[in-house]
Amino acid sequence: MRTDNLIYRSGKGLSHFFQNKPLNSSTEIRLTRLCTQRCKQCSVYERQTLPASMDLQRFRFIAKKLKAYGAHIGFISGGEATLVPDLIPILVLSKNLFPVATTLVTGLYNETAKIKKIANVCLTNNINIQTSLDATGPLGDYLRGAKNFSDTVLEHMDMINAMRQNSRSLLYANVVINNLNLEQVPELVENIKTRGWKATIGMYHHLTGTTREEDDLKLIPGKRVDALLDYLDGNPDILNLNAYIRGIKPYIEKQKSTECPFVAAKFSMTRSTIMENGDLHLCWGGPIGNLFEQDLEDIFSSKPYQQRLKQYAQCRGCWTTCYTQRYLLLHPRTLNELINNVAKTIKLKRNT
Repeated sequence: MRTDNLIYRSGKGLSHFFQNKPLNSSTEIRLTRLCTQRCKQCSVYERQTLPASMDLQRFRFIAKKLKAYGAHIGFISGGEATLVPDLIPILVLSKNLFPVATTLVTGLYNETAKIKKIANVCLTNNINIQTSLDATGPLGDYLRGAKNFSDTVLEHMDMINAMRQNSRSLLYANVVINNLNLEQVPELVENIKTRGWKATIGMYHHLTGTTREEDDLKLIPGKRVDALLDYLDGNPDILNLNAYIRGIKPYIEKQKSTECPFVAAKFSMTRSTIMENGDLHLCWGGPIGNLFEQDLEDIFSSKPYQQRLKQYAQCRGCWTTCYTQRYLLLHPRTLNELINNVAKTIKLKRNT
């Protein structure tokens, strides 16, 4: 990052701090509600917004708003982002918009030629690529609502790894653990590792507006979960913090969680999600504003934002990688957690 740009962004951050506004450290832009899969846990494809996808012109408008307020880490997702016609110029623009890191979130379930073209742009521009691999075989098809899901995704993971050469892009696959796939998780982690990708672990939840409550996916405390957590704890092949892995059992048994990041660390931890129609979401609950109609400054000064924080203060808590793990990274509860967090951060830096 250029020195003058760094000074400008630092000044904006300090301004937000003294005005009691969030830094907006992480921004996810969901470009489309269209998707190539029909995942059991997701309802994004049921949205009826028009247009269904954000084009380059509308993205530029959003980007201008984000740049004016400040944006640091970016995720470009969907639905399935590779269905967006303007994705390639949007990715190039995103790289300049988010100075810390930009990640394309894709299911890698699309035509191979299209995936290859988009992956090449990411690798050339050092844009990270995140995908999902929740199960293989028939279970994978069931969970993701797509035919030959795991074979397709693993084939595309192999292809992208072969293309990477000297790229500094981080390639990682997220495994969302649920009551149906516990026995497959070690195999999934190994599959990810052998393909030159990194693995992360998430936990099934139905917290946000586009996640669906499914009883057969809910984690049930017991020996099956305990055996998996023993495998994951301290596992060098996953990027998660040990503190996050060790907190899964207390959460599903006793709903024991951290403070809400949006309330306890609202300056540094706020994660914004912008939908294809410009609606801005935080965690659960409806939109608190719309970036096609308002500036971020106005949204984070608004009554709906303040009311949402009051609602979150009463929340029983969650245990998600999107929110909880980010909070644990900067708010270690013990010296051991601090040491582990530093070690994981160094490892992640080396991987990129």
